[in-house]
Amino acid sequence: MLKKSFTALMALVVIIGGSYFYFNSQQAAEVYIERVIDGDTVETAAGDSIRLLGVDTPEIDWDNNNSEFYAEEARDFTLENLLDQKVVLEYDQEREDNYGRTLAYIYQDGENFNQQLLTEGMATVMIVEPNDKYESEFKKAAAEARKSGKGIWSQVMELDASLPVISYQQAELFRGEVVIVEGKIVNTAATDSVNYLNFSDDYQTTLSLVIFNRNLNKFDYQPAEYILNKRIRVLGEIEFYQGSPQIIVDDPHDILIMD
Repeated sequence: MLKKSFTALMALVVIIGGSYFYFNSQQAAEVYIERVIDGDTVETAAGDSIRLLGVDTPEIDWDNNNSEFYAEEARDFTLENLLDQKVVLEYDQEREDNYGRTLAYIYQDGENFNQQLLTEGMATVMIVEPNDKYESEFKKAAAEARKSGKGIWSQVMELDASLPVISYQQAELFRGEVVIVEGKIVNTAATDSVNYLNFSDDYQTTLSLVIFNRNLNKFDYQPAEYILNKRIRVLGEIEFYQGSPQIIVDDPHDILIMD
């Protein structure tokens, strides 16, 4: 009887995929995925909503039947891989967000699905402290997808046929319009709240790119350091602040690094 019980226990471990042994003592739970909301949010058969940690897929606006670039592809990828599947959840420092959703890494057949979203270009990295267990692995996966132009990283290339492609000197002519600006970043600055990327040393009167530090957790690099002296294309709306043109960059896939 003891031998049979031990065999049954080991069989259960195999069914779960052995994932418990990879979690470095983090608690885990097995759940059944019954619904997929979007690329990074799913629901279990028990009705619990799960927000995948460390990743951010494009948003789907269900009320207005509108989707961000690659949002539907990301949702389809999650549907194909997780719907009607038993998966294992791994937790980080926080188990629930402000919306009451469970925060977790999802494992399927021992593979980290959150990281797969990054690898396939379905998501950008989004590290929210203190949940940073896989920060280095996730940023590496995002960087590789970005450099190969996978998925969401093809956004600027896909839209350059339908949007004006301009130089930074032409920015004043396109006030309030969404454009793609091409040029070399020759000057940068990083403050306690903002990263500035400038196409000219005369940055006070010419176009600047503005990245608020609250969005730096979506980048696999430090913009002010990494993009300096690189040629880029950036997608965004031309706005004016204190008389000078600027583009506020919220997402890293709005920037195509050409060098």
